[in-house]
Amino acid sequence: MQTRSLRSLLKIAKVGSFVQAADQMNMTLSALSMQMKALETELQVVLFDRSVRPPRLTPIGRSVVEKAALLLHQEDALTMLCRPSDTLAGQFRLGFVMTAAVRLLPQFLERARAFAPDASFAFETGLSRSLENRVLSGQIDAAVITDAGDLQDGIEAQVLREEPFVYAAHNSLLADDLQGLFRSATFFHFMPQTGIGKQIARHMEEHAHATAARTIVLDNLEAIMECVSGGLGYTLLPVPDVERYRSEAVNTIPLPAQLRRVLVLATLKDGTLGRHRSKLAQMLGGASLDGSSRRDGV
Repeated sequence: MQTRSLRSLLKIAKVGSFVQAADQMNMTLSALSMQMKALETELQVVLFDRSVRPPRLTPIGRSVVEKAALLLHQEDALTMLCRPSDTLAGQFRLGFVMTAAVRLLPQFLERARAFAPDASFAFETGLSRSLENRVLSGQIDAAVITDAGDLQDGIEAQVLREEPFVYAAHNSLLADDLQGLFRSATFFHFMPQTGIGKQIARHMEEHAHATAARTIVLDNLEAIMECVSGGLGYTLLPVPDVERYRSEAVNTIPLPAQLRRVLVLATLKDGTLGRHRSKLAQMLGGASLDGSSRRDGV
């Protein structure tokens, strides 16, 4: 069935006249009449009572008009959805490392309602490497992960934000200098297999003076900061993660050497996300829409 015939039917129903409908649609009266007879044949119903002038819709004809209006509305919505534009439209599957999801997801959902009303999103969380592999395999469209300097070929990474690391310790443990803290206090290490965990481990290995007297590995930032707040040891984390769970009894110490967590939006190079990548990055808090913050994985 061609929806063109249904549009003609709706026009006749709206103006109440074959003659006026034909004139407004730039059709001849005979062509419009033939179109309606063909539609009646296809549907196997009588749409118009032709015993009166002008012909009027039958009861089944009025029902067909009602259903056709709904169908054509959906067709128009589908056409708008598929029209090439810079608007985000469709169903997207996004991944987040948990530490980023806590801070970025609420803001993203708020911006999505305002700037991407034609898009819907499904979310999952995981470790950076696992999410990166899911992007490569096409299981998700994009992921917010930590770039620890080991992104795989085929991934394009657009920088969302860079966050410096700091040491965090209870005030009672800071009577001595950092060296004393390293020698005597327990180090709470966030998962070494994660993106930020790799950066922390690399930093601790490269700075022998920072070898902790004892190390406890935990997979929860809040638990780490609770232990630090309780005076049980110290940790090394990005500033936003420390500040989120920091108590008044905890002080921070900047690193002598620069260390930053780089959060990126990971997508497939030349993937279907294509022209929407920058818009998605902006909604996630990316700093630029001109591509200046974009870099390829190596």
